[in-house]
Amino acid sequence: MSHPHRTTSMVSPLMLRDDLGRETATAYWATAHADKVKKLPNLVEYNQRHFSPTDHGFWPATTGVGTTVDDTWRIDGCSEIRFRSMVAALATALHAREVYLDEQNLFARVLGQPTAPGGGRWWTDGFDDTAGHHVALLLRRRSGVKDGAFSSFVHNRIAAALRAGGVRDLRTYTFLPYTPLIGASPGVAHDNPPQRRYHAAVLFGIDSRSAVDELIKSDPVSAVVEDQHTVLTAVHAYSVERSVPVVRPGRRS
Repeated sequence: MSHPHRTTSMVSPLMLRDDLGRETATAYWATAHADKVKKLPNLVEYNQRHFSPTDHGFWPATTGVGTTVDDTWRIDGCSEIRFRSMVAALATALHAREVYLDEQNLFARVLGQPTAPGGGRWWTDGFDDTAGHHVALLLRRRSGVKDGAFSSFVHNRIAAALRAGGVRDLRTYTFLPYTPLIGASPGVAHDNPPQRRYHAAVLFGIDSRSAVDELIKSDPVSAVVEDQHTVLTAVHAYSVERSVPVVRPGRRS
């Protein structure tokens, strides 16, 4: 696809409950919780991204840009949702009581990050099952950088560099300012200190984990890394251990 779909989306970084055990929590997320999400109206696509607990922090660091993931604030995964419109997103929330009440069964913290209308870019038409390895980049904007410059860096510079490197299943998102009122499920933390917040996310698929290392060394990505300090203060990279496409365009898994 030469031009992306502009979408209204939400990416929710998530932390699992420590007292359940990771395997128990992720299994529940992919089955019982997913079954409740399937009932929601107005979802074009809903994917679960289960992050690796060990393979993270591999994006190149530069002066002023942190890339090491702090174990006290390590993200265990994210949900990735595409809505038909902003009105549809608000309408969906009215039907989400069962989903919100269920989140306490597996999540310790939920950080819902919606985009503005059209604030997401989908460079792939639907979920790409052929990509052998997926990666999530969580980005923190440098204070003082204007919205337009930040959005251009994410959607244009980063996306173009990754596409030149041959990635597939590429999605880029810039977020609205964080508020804990989005998806304020009971029994789950929604606090998100300013120094911890993410302002954008990039998700992509590629052939293999070794291909990720080669991609990062490529000239287009190296050029982005060289300039990232002008726009960002953090790039936290996570390997996606498992992707679960719960709702796909046109059908529900």
